[in-house]
Amino acid sequence: MKISASVAEFNPFHSGHKLLLDSMHSKSDAVVAIMSPNFVQRGECALFDKNERAISAVKNGVDLVLELPTVYALSSAEGFARGAVETLCRCGVVDELWFGSELGEISPLQECAEILNDEPAVFKAILAEKLSEGLSFPAARHMALRETMHGSVPDAMPNNILALEYLRVLKKLSSGIVPVTIKRVGSGYNDSNVKGEIPSASAIRRLLAEGEDASGYMMHVYAAHPVFMHQFDVMVASRLKTISHEELCRIPDCNSEIASRLKDAGVYNTFKDIVSHASCRRYTDSRLRRILCNMIIGNNFKQLPSPQYIRPLAFNSAGGEILRKMKNTASLPVAARGAILKNNDIFNLECRATDIYNLARKEKGGQEFSTAVQRL
Repeated sequence: MKISASVAEFNPFHSGHKLLLDSMHSKSDAVVAIMSPNFVQRGECALFDKNERAISAVKNGVDLVLELPTVYALSSAEGFARGAVETLCRCGVVDELWFGSELGEISPLQECAEILNDEPAVFKAILAEKLSEGLSFPAARHMALRETMHGSVPDAMPNNILALEYLRVLKKLSSGIVPVTIKRVGSGYNDSNVKGEIPSASAIRRLLAEGEDASGYMMHVYAAHPVFMHQFDVMVASRLKTISHEELCRIPDCNSEIASRLKDAGVYNTFKDIVSHASCRRYTDSRLRRILCNMIIGNNFKQLPSPQYIRPLAFNSAGGEILRKMKNTASLPVAARGAILKNNDIFNLECRATDIYNLARKEKGGQEFSTAVQRL
């Protein structure tokens, strides 16, 4: 049984996701996806509850959906990739890792990933120089990579960046999983305008935020109303006004300078305004958004931990076969019930994140213990 995997958010599930899954199925016997839960890597809440998004994925071709814990989902691209790829490796069943990229070619991406892992002296010197000029780390790293490779480097587009991080983790782990990339088609990752046959998830989210009908662009009929970050405004503003500078510095990816900027911006009362007034050339909006999200869920993992469990969210008959196989191959416990993980710090953070998410949905807490794995 050849099993392919992908890392996803399905936020929401659209035709671009379906295109990737169809390509995977054409070369594989089964498909696994590891999916972000109720908060996502861009530093926002997910539009729809993770269980419903997992169902949407299985109904559209994924055989088994695994959860990417929030501690990784609300991390930098490097941390996000590390949590996802290492978890997939520890399943012991995955043969290929598929991902979209703006480049669509694996060899140049692998060459760049090797430089980022090895960090030759010339690269480190250029990186330090660019950081001293006040550039953000992603921008400085890309420029250092470009100058080290004399310009022959993929553009710093979102999917290319994640592709590099997936390849870096596979290399560091000496994994036998084979990476496969396909060229991203349709609208750009951050394109907020609906156009063409494959609009971006950003464009679909914008339509929904404006109260427009986006059903024609989604591949699933969601039962619940979408959730947006403005529904967390009171939580974010009140927590930022009461948290100390020292506590804020303990939030992942935060430092003293960022903490000061955020505290100064704390005079504003909306998530959007706080980010807007705290941002600068050195610190990206997405980094600030992730810090604020981590702040309200109480994430104090200053050092990113290694994955400690594998948690299925939804599966079909083929996915059930994969889970049975994993009983013999997985090097981490496969936890289908939350009660098994009640003393685990990563899971306890998951519980807080879900309870905070459900506050905005006006749903009761405790969902991590009451919701069963979805069998479809």
